[in-house]
Amino acid sequence: MADLHYCTRDQVTDAFVPRLESLCAKLPRIQLHIHGARQGEALQAAALGEAKGAEIWFCGPSGLAETLRKGLHAMGGQPRFHQEAFEMR
Repeated sequence: MADLHYCTRDQVTDAFVPRLESLCAKLPRIQLHIHGARQGEALQAAALGEAKGAEIWFCGPSGLAETLRKGLHAMGGQPRFHQEAFEMR
């Protein structure tokens, strides 16, 4: 089982949301979580659940990655955290 967390500014207007929902509906071992900032659902470490032995593959802004790492550590989790090595401009 895998969880896919997709972050967006606005879940309602994001063109990728319906496509992701359609694709993930066909994959029963994938649980999709949409985090719309405008809807007040920004991704927080707690949303990643019990991540003690988990592997997290992250692609996004380094500030969010650092916030998630700190939050997971504060919750007692020490997941293996893989991050894309690029900076958004």
